[in-house]
Amino acid sequence: MKDLSNRVVLVTGASGGLGEACAMAFAAEGCDLVLAARRADELERVAARIRTLGRKSLVVPTDVAVESQVKELADKAFAAFGKVDIIICNAGIGWTGPTHRMDHDDWGKVLGVNLYGVIDMIRFFSPPMIARRDGHIVIMSSAFGLTGIPFGTLYSTSKAALIGLGECLRSEMHRHRIGVTTICPGLIESDLIKNTHFKNVDEKARALSNMIKPMPADKFARRVVASVRKNKGLVVITLLANFMWYSKRLSQRFFELISLLVALMTQKHVES
Repeated sequence: MKDLSNRVVLVTGASGGLGEACAMAFAAEGCDLVLAARRADELERVAARIRTLGRKSLVVPTDVAVESQVKELADKAFAAFGKVDIIICNAGIGWTGPTHRMDHDDWGKVLGVNLYGVIDMIRFFSPPMIARRDGHIVIMSSAFGLTGIPFGTLYSTSKAALIGLGECLRSEMHRHRIGVTTICPGLIESDLIKNTHFKNVDEKARALSNMIKPMPADKFARRVVASVRKNKGLVVITLLANFMWYSKRLSQRFFELISLLVALMTQKHVES
């Protein structure tokens, strides 16, 4: 999708962080935006920023884990703009703790947002794209979907599932001339770590992320825009994320050693 001018872009998780940065980056390219997230006041703030660029923005407070709300999001978006050209499935939650201490509800909450929220977005937004033979789907996975991280099993599992989803969907949608891009970011400036739910983990563990300098969110968003323009399939963003991914591909044993070192650094903050 080389020409982005006057496209309609829908971004979930648009109330801050990566979602807000992506919304602003596409607005700067001449796109109108549909903004979805649970925090209505923050969505209005982002919408006001978009309007200063001379672009339209529609705010639809949405919990993507609730199917009926995703359907309502689609109904309102199509009623307002008549079409949605690009969907950025960005909404997600972090969840950290020892795997054996996680119960069914923990799994349900994470998969409900990170996986089923994306599935429902595809269900409701891709059929009109197929009918028009035009559109692009962006799935926001994670570097931890490629490599996994100790005590981040729920998050990694949900993000790994998105990588498989993206690979299958990209091949299927090719005949309909619809692009599918799966983004796997490393550490980016956002509130993800701050808002990650810790279960049976010392709060001091959050400070471990300070050892890594995050990529600015606006720089990340520009990479997302470029990936849509070029219809890239899988995009791994940040040097550290690429290092971990290539380490695993070159030597599983070497990656397992790195993973073990991360576990040893972290386990002092984790209850047994």
